[in-house]
Amino acid sequence: MLRLIHTEWLKIRPYRAFWVMVGLAVIVIPAGNYIAAEITSQIVSKTKELIPVGPYDFPLIWQSMANVNSYMTALFAIPMIILVTNEFTYKTHRQNIIDGWERREFVIAKLFWWVALSVLAFVTTVITATVLGLAYGTHPLGFENFVYVFYYLLQVLLSLAIATLIAVLVRRSGLAIVLYLGYIMIIEQVLVLLLKRNAGAIGSLLPLQTGDELMPFPVIGKLISTDRYDDSVYLLLLCGYTALMIFLVFRRMLKTDY
Repeated sequence: MLRLIHTEWLKIRPYRAFWVMVGLAVIVIPAGNYIAAEITSQIVSKTKELIPVGPYDFPLIWQSMANVNSYMTALFAIPMIILVTNEFTYKTHRQNIIDGWERREFVIAKLFWWVALSVLAFVTTVITATVLGLAYGTHPLGFENFVYVFYYLLQVLLSLAIATLIAVLVRRSGLAIVLYLGYIMIIEQVLVLLLKRNAGAIGSLLPLQTGDELMPFPVIGKLISTDRYDDSVYLLLLCGYTALMIFLVFRRMLKTDY
């Protein structure tokens, strides 16, 4: 395992475009939430009687951050797509096999970045939430709603797993990115709306929507009454979809011709 990680690190270390994209993702999370915290703090200050605890105050901030950041998973998925498709573009996946790697090891090496980018998103969220909560909140640091950050981590893992599957299927970075963005921004959203309108809560069972159902925005989410299943259903599906995507990635790489 250490050999695989070391090899991946040597390949990615001089890749400036990758580090720029990752750096941008890390910057956008605190920047976007800073703007949201600034706006909501002004609203809360004027409506303290209606909203005693602001969305960027402890303990609600964990839920708020998870909800807001769930719309930014593409910032980490796009670098993942580029990492995978570059292997096919520059034929380095073949060289790995020539050098003695098993196909399974090639997939495991890429899954290292899948986990690493997801953990980076998680850590960035925790640090940002802590700083903003102390800066804009009136309550002491608390972890009552911290479970929502773990829901966010699971959704990032699923989103990056979908991106990885699309990358190994398409093998072209530009097309893979378009298909990925098209799915998360248009295709699934349209399907969710159509299914919820015609079939009720079934529309909430689509892959990324399961994560959204687990992370409603505090205060506003409570005011919107919709048919939904128990959280355990969404959590089970979220993990199940992720496992399915990774299984399909392995199957594709182990069965396809190089």
